Amino acid sequence: MNTLDHNDEMKAYRNTFKVPIIKLDEFSYRHTEDTIIAEYPLSLVLNGKFENTFLCTPTNLKELIIGYLLTKGCITSKEDLISMVIDKENKVVDVNIKDIENINLDYNSINSKSHIYVDHVYEIMESSLNHSKLFKDTGGVHSVAIFEGNKETISCEDVARHNAMDKAIGHCILHNINFDNKAIAVSGRISYEMLLKVAKAKIPIVISKSAPTNLSVELAKKSNITLIGFVRGKRMNIYTHSYRVKI
Repeated sequence: MNTLDHNDEMKAYRNTFKVPIIKLDEFSYRHTEDTIIAEYPLSLVLNGKFENTFLCTPTNLKELIIGYLLTKGCITSKEDLISMVIDKENKVVDVNIKDIENINLDYNSINSKSHIYVDHVYEIMESSLNHSKLFKDTGGVHSVAIFEGNKETISCEDVARHNAMDKAIGHCILHNINFDNKAIAVSGRISYEMLLKVAKAKIPIVISKSAPTNLSVELAKKSNITLIGFVRGKRMNIYTHSYRVKI
């Protein structure tokens, strides 16, 4: 794959912005500034046709696109990519891939024998998802991290949780990292769309500090994914396939 990044000399689009606000505390107020998260509009042109516009945090853009294409079933590996040109100034990424007509929307049951220890689940949520400087500064980002045991492989942040997941998955695809023995930790709720991305990537364990939806639980059951939610302090709920969780 040929990857070009136009405008490398251009000043990077900022992750955060300062804005003037009036801060109220009961009935008293003061003028001050607040740090808010950026939304960067990035349009994807796929094989010459407009595909999608991402409203994202402007980091790990290559990983975002590759993760998105994999979880949409457009590619199966980085070898399916012919070229990618990111034009930061015009906020466009131009991608060419092989066999776009053969988009695969199916997913298969995951046969991984991977497991995770309870204390590792607690460590993952504490170490990975509670120490984001960008979240502390803005309160406006989601974090997604991929782990092997309690060892972090990659952690990504984005204003949208599905973008953060695509970035983390895309990083692993770029670096030929196998998902079979991995767990993915998410700061937000697990919707059907989020769980479907996990199923497409064939990640066997999902951990969230928030709630799943009924459709995500049903999909986790069908695809043999261990789904763990409400990981807070020393508590968790195991919704599906608990055999992978060891005491």
